[in-house]
Amino acid sequence: MKNIKLLAVSFLFSGIFSACSYSPPEPAEDPTNPRTPPVAGNADFSKYVAVGNSITAGFMDNALYLEGQQSSYAAMLAERMKSVNGDKPFNFPTFGAEEGAGFGGFATVGGNQVPVGRLKFLLPTCPNADATKTLGLTPGPSLPGENLAPFTGDKAALNNFGVPGARSYHVLIPGYGASPTVGNPFFWRFASSPAASVIADAVAAKGTFFTYWLGSNDVLLYAINGGNANANPGINAATYGPNDMTDPLVFGAALKSALDALLGTGANTKGAVATIPDVTKLPFFQLVNAGLVAGGANAPIPFNLSAAQAAALNAAYGQFGPAAAGVNFKAGKVNYPVITTATGLRHLDPTKDFLTLLTPQDNLLSGPISACNPAQRAGWGITTPIPNQYVLDQAEATLVTNRVTTFNNIIKQEIAGRNNRLALVDVNIALSNLTSLQNTLAPPAGLFSLDGVHPNPRGQALIANTFIKAINEAFSSTLPPVKLSDYRLNTLPSQ
Repeated sequence: MKNIKLLAVSFLFSGIFSACSYSPPEPAEDPTNPRTPPVAGNADFSKYVAVGNSITAGFMDNALYLEGQQSSYAAMLAERMKSVNGDKPFNFPTFGAEEGAGFGGFATVGGNQVPVGRLKFLLPTCPNADATKTLGLTPGPSLPGENLAPFTGDKAALNNFGVPGARSYHVLIPGYGASPTVGNPFFWRFASSPAASVIADAVAAKGTFFTYWLGSNDVLLYAINGGNANANPGINAATYGPNDMTDPLVFGAALKSALDALLGTGANTKGAVATIPDVTKLPFFQLVNAGLVAGGANAPIPFNLSAAQAAALNAAYGQFGPAAAGVNFKAGKVNYPVITTATGLRHLDPTKDFLTLLTPQDNLLSGPISACNPAQRAGWGITTPIPNQYVLDQAEATLVTNRVTTFNNIIKQEIAGRNNRLALVDVNIALSNLTSLQNTLAPPAGLFSLDGVHPNPRGQALIANTFIKAINEAFSSTLPPVKLSDYRLNTLPSQ
């Protein structure tokens, strides 16, 4: 998953942090029979190969860094396979930097341009100590981060071919990692050659079992940029813009070609293919809305206006003519922010429209930002419409959800025609069933990292168990599940 930029947001999590502790339910030691040693069933796990995008690579907190790679579901799954494959290794293109290399580009520090690293919770401070306690925590980038560097290990011995930013069809393109600026720099660092494709390198690894999870980026990039792209760009992927949604025919053809290649490594090769989650349910699209409506009568929205204020705002928006026909401020605490959509200006429906996590919250609404910064906000949503790139409106969200459903139906149909050689891993259902405590990046139980898109280590463990359950059911294996509490949630700053 790609293009997660710097987050100019502040989450008032102080109340959540002081809530009661939360212990996730742990899976049984062996879901089939605790008294029976693990068995491979009718699958051969002696050489496991993983193909996917950023989650497969272990990208989290908006960056690639070693702990994240070690905590990928693929690494966890490989560890469980060791119980039935003679402790075979699972190698990945390690990136040893602690601060990580992210998609955030560069920032100016002391007059110098430095790379942006992983997001961490920052503890704000201000002259008034009591005010500081009310501010909560803010995810912010590590500065400096790290520059991506070529993998210097044995590329021929790799098992994990997860590439942050990859779409379904990208993995078939020769030269996708040709250089740091041509193709994908995250593939460039471990591609076998400048002309290699991800699938060709994965096939060369000669896996006896593989996992394949691609397709999220085919819709996510459109969604995180507020639908400012083409939802129906046609079937020539070479003409796609960076944020266009992928056509179902392109997705289906790429899936078939990739699976043909991976299953073609041997008559007994088998694998597991995961569905695509409904990305509109990710914290990236849920947290800002939730923060604005939390607090009941004291919630920031709907905001309260006098009759005179409502009349003045309606008169101001009237200057936009028909484009502002959907704007109608009223007296009382009944007013929702004005958003920009493809069809004009209207009020936000927080149950159907989504403000993305990239929305600069210091610009939202009006009034003081905090006790530490008493300056007035920019009035976005009141005197100024919230720009389109920060809004995934109802029409755009429906396009995204429908495309995800179409892709998942294609995945299921493809698996059904593969003579019981593939397991269906329904990650979409697993993530849709998360509780509100889990479907967030906030402690004490949030399973997503600080970018609001990628799981944290414990979220990765939940995904690993989803794979393990599906693999065991499909191939009569008894791979033991992962113990969730062995993996961390998001790390709080030291006091």
